[in-house]
Amino acid sequence: SETVFGITPDIITCAKGITSGYVPLGAVLISDRLMDEMRALSQDEYIMFTNGFTYSGHPVACAAALKNIEIMEREDMFAHVRQITPYFQQRLRDLARHPIVGDARGMGLLGCIEGRAPSESTEEARLAVDLEFGMRLDKKCEARGLLVRPIINMAVFSPPLIIQQDDIDRMFDIMDVALAEVSEEML
Repeated sequence: SETVFGITPDIITCAKGITSGYVPLGAVLISDRLMDEMRALSQDEYIMFTNGFTYSGHPVACAAALKNIEIMEREDMFAHVRQITPYFQQRLRDLARHPIVGDARGMGLLGCIEGRAPSESTEEARLAVDLEFGMRLDKKCEARGLLVRPIINMAVFSPPLIIQQDDIDRMFDIMDVALAEVSEEML
């Protein structure tokens, strides 16, 4: 967040990715500045910061997280993500040429395609796109081996961090064909 948005958060919550999803684990990261403020307050007033439970810090989950972080650092995955992201985002933006796409947006390896009927469409057509676009695109993509997450008039997707350019091409080629079919059916 600091490098992208220019802010330094006091609290970060994270989960899933910390173990690559192999075992459940979540974490709350608190800045030293905020912890110092809470400690100073607790000396003057009775403020209790409880952050441990009997099921917290499970050794298997923590071991998985530590190994996952070690591998991500060793393989320099974030350098790969920085290198491949511009290509991913360009292929995503290229999908905006379909008449049913109102917006194709994303950040990093996260993408969203929002369906929108052209303004000259009937109210019925606009409502159908609003209600069915994500589901229809998902079905067309799934039939070709690609999973996206339909959310009403959107489809969102986030491939693995290790994705390569040929995988990106395959993914967006499938979406391109699927969008053409959905456009033909709905508009």
